[in-house]
Amino acid sequence: MKERTRLKLPKNKARNMIGIVDEYGILEYGQVFIQYTELTGDYINNTESEKTIILEQKVVVTKNPCHHPGDIRVFDAIDVPRLRHLKDVIVFPQRGKRPHPNEISGSDLDGDEYAVIWHPAFIPQTPNDTPYDYDSQVPMLRVDRPVNRTDIRNTVLDISEQSCAGKLCSIHLAFVDRYGVAAEQTLKIAGYISEELDAPKTGQHPLTPKQIVQLQEELKNERPDYFDKPYYKLYPSEHVLGQLFRSCRRFDENWTTVQTPPTTTYPAPIDPLLVHDKQHEYRASVEELARIYRECIMDIMYVYRFSSDVDLLCRFDSSIPQHRAPLTKQQTESACLVADSAQVELRQLIRRTERLFYDDLPSCEQHDPKHSDATCSRCLHRKKAAMAKASALYVFCYTDTRHARRMLSLPWLFATLLIKVRKLNIEKQSKLLSATHVSQMLEIQPYRLIGQSLLQAAQYFLQTKTSFYFHHIYTQDKPDRITVSLRRTSETKRLFLKREIFLLDYLLMEIFQHFVCSSLSQLRSPVTDSKPNLLDSVWQHILTRFILQKPSKLVLLTSTVNENRNLLNIQDYRFWSDEHAWTTLQRLIQISAECANEYSNDIIDDEYSEDMKEKAIDYVHANEYLISILHKMATTSCLFS
Repeated sequence: MKERTRLKLPKNKARNMIGIVDEYGILEYGQVFIQYTELTGDYINNTESEKTIILEQKVVVTKNPCHHPGDIRVFDAIDVPRLRHLKDVIVFPQRGKRPHPNEISGSDLDGDEYAVIWHPAFIPQTPNDTPYDYDSQVPMLRVDRPVNRTDIRNTVLDISEQSCAGKLCSIHLAFVDRYGVAAEQTLKIAGYISEELDAPKTGQHPLTPKQIVQLQEELKNERPDYFDKPYYKLYPSEHVLGQLFRSCRRFDENWTTVQTPPTTTYPAPIDPLLVHDKQHEYRASVEELARIYRECIMDIMYVYRFSSDVDLLCRFDSSIPQHRAPLTKQQTESACLVADSAQVELRQLIRRTERLFYDDLPSCEQHDPKHSDATCSRCLHRKKAAMAKASALYVFCYTDTRHARRMLSLPWLFATLLIKVRKLNIEKQSKLLSATHVSQMLEIQPYRLIGQSLLQAAQYFLQTKTSFYFHHIYTQDKPDRITVSLRRTSETKRLFLKREIFLLDYLLMEIFQHFVCSSLSQLRSPVTDSKPNLLDSVWQHILTRFILQKPSKLVLLTSTVNENRNLLNIQDYRFWSDEHAWTTLQRLIQISAECANEYSNDIIDDEYSEDMKEKAIDYVHANEYLISILHKMATTSCLFS
């Protein structure tokens, strides 16, 4: 994210599509036809769903490279019955003063691919900019004789020696940040980039090296902070790239504590609850499957230089020292492309492995293997066999010592089956254990790490006798409940509202208040700050909305100096629930996001739009603070040291 600013959009809200023309001549200028296949699972081989959806709304279309503001176009996607046989492509009209593909980066329909987005948050509300006139560029050089080897050699050398597209793109980005995307000089550079990209075909470079140096001198060696290069004089950018960059930087401290040891040095004890009674029947089968998987994944690791299968799955190289020198832009882009390519091959390998895993299991001719019938005896037999085989795969991979490098990722491709084996074994032992213990063992808790970290924070908070910030009333009559008070923001109206809430929720609010208190302020900080303030009014609104389950102008009443601000004496934590704690944090994060979206949706082209934008950013900052709580606990398992 920090290095390439790539955002992942929902796969049913955006697509890369090849462009084609409306051969029937039905579409008008400004209209497109889009029918996409709904994706439900693996988008490489989507065989589970053939459902298609025809868009009838605004869509935004662009293409790489995209430097001119006119390269982003908004069209009306409509339904045309005669075009319904066309799927997963974008159909452009024949009609109009100019072909739409040519308006977008000067492209054409000879196989060009377009980014098509219909997510409402990403569709511009402003009119389309005037597109660049890509046909006005310098025509290609022509010779009045046959082309010979010398001409070809000179052309190749010229392209190799004078390709300046990368420099121009970097200069263009700096000009955009400094002067704006629509500035005259910025638009000229966008045109130069287009001409430079066509230089291999035309033989003409738009600028000489000396002219490029002059453009760089105009910037006085100053660049926005997201360039992140020590040889530039960096300044904090107020634009979205700068805000995203600094937001990512604020999470760096927690990431440095995370280390992923290579698989080869990790002890691999066997969990007896994952061992199926009939797993030995599939020993030979899983041994062959593991051999195939090992060979294939080792090839991927060798080609893309990953040190372990775990690193490959996590897109992380644990063999690289933490305190190494930062990567250059070229190295970063190369690493990201390598990781992307490796992930494509990995997903294909996973699908092949899953197919081989199920091939030799008992089949049911009446039902699809992925949608078995619980009442069918053959489906039930196949399910039990799959559980035994997954268990055999787990035992084999964790006990095989023939190779120095073990592939522990393989059995976890079938984690759903292993969980079922675990539940089955626990149920067999239920007669020897209490019902509470059994239910806790059966429940797979993804929130347990966060819940236990919050519990430790609550215990630390109480043991250190930290003063409580919010006014409260607590009695032993209701040990899991506590009463808080809310008041109007105006000091002249002393109307109080009392509300009973869970004691756990109150403790979490105090913990989070303690975590963010040093960042709370009555004044909004500039967006260029490395760590923006958290507005007290914004934080109070989030907490009040959480308590009342609706927007309100009330705020929580705080404890006074004369009050005893630590009235709780909790020794028994039976009221604590990891799931409840995780749900509370999740709800607060959700509320901050909802508030940011509400203000973003209210932004219109009038005198109040700037105020709405600032308020939306305030809630985005609050959302970031709450996520930082989650992030710190996930990476360090501790909120307070």
